[in-house]
Amino acid sequence: MYDEVFIFREIYRFQRSSQEKPVIIDCLLLLEKAEVPEWIDDFSVRIVEVSSVVMKKLSGMQSTESIEAIALMRMPTSFSDIDSEEKEVNCKTWFPSIHRVLVLDGVQDPGNLGTLLRSAMAFGWNGVFLLPGCCDPFNEKALRASRGASFQLPIVSGTWNHLESLKNEFQIKMLAGHPGTDEKLKPVSHLSQKLADSFADVPLSLVLGSEGSGLSEKSQRLCELVSIPMAGEFESLNVSVAGGIFLYVLQPKNHKSLM
Repeated sequence: MYDEVFIFREIYRFQRSSQEKPVIIDCLLLLEKAEVPEWIDDFSVRIVEVSSVVMKKLSGMQSTESIEAIALMRMPTSFSDIDSEEKEVNCKTWFPSIHRVLVLDGVQDPGNLGTLLRSAMAFGWNGVFLLPGCCDPFNEKALRASRGASFQLPIVSGTWNHLESLKNEFQIKMLAGHPGTDEKLKPVSHLSQKLADSFADVPLSLVLGSEGSGLSEKSQRLCELVSIPMAGEFESLNVSVAGGIFLYVLQPKNHKSLM
């Protein structure tokens, strides 16, 4: 289920501009007396009017004043859930481009995960890879936070073995966001425009760790660590805030020129 007409409009615009049509809406539950959105004709959707009582029950929210519609949608074709036991994988089909891929390592909070998907979409990243321990990107809260990005951005859920296959296939440079407070394991570079420019033409992945324990040991070992310079004695930022900064500074060069 997915609510909020504004988000539907974003998905609709994306669907119209995309050669592939990753989103299929089976049914639209519309609040009685609400206007039928014009764009819905493009989806050939069955529309069912429901009362505010039914809408509240289905949405799971205390207040439904801002909710006019709920869509019953199929899993988008842009989402791939790779079996953890699968050894041989065709990673060439996962993303239309691998110039910039966001990797989430055990991000469990759906609000943070959805916000990161939204930021990755906004700054022109090509897709997101979810390592084990991440929450479901189609969790109700993640969907709301992503504002439609979950249905527009290619998302792959897999293991480190799968990610390493992707890395080796395309010679991807792997960076990982790190607080920078402990440099005992390996050096930590500071995020800067100069650093970003040095990776402008390089396939790049950015790994962000979980809210509680940060990067996994494997992420720290296999990635070049990068921290955000901060004033004062702050140790770290919320992962969605830090991620937004990283995604903006490291965004594709051709996308930044449009801003």
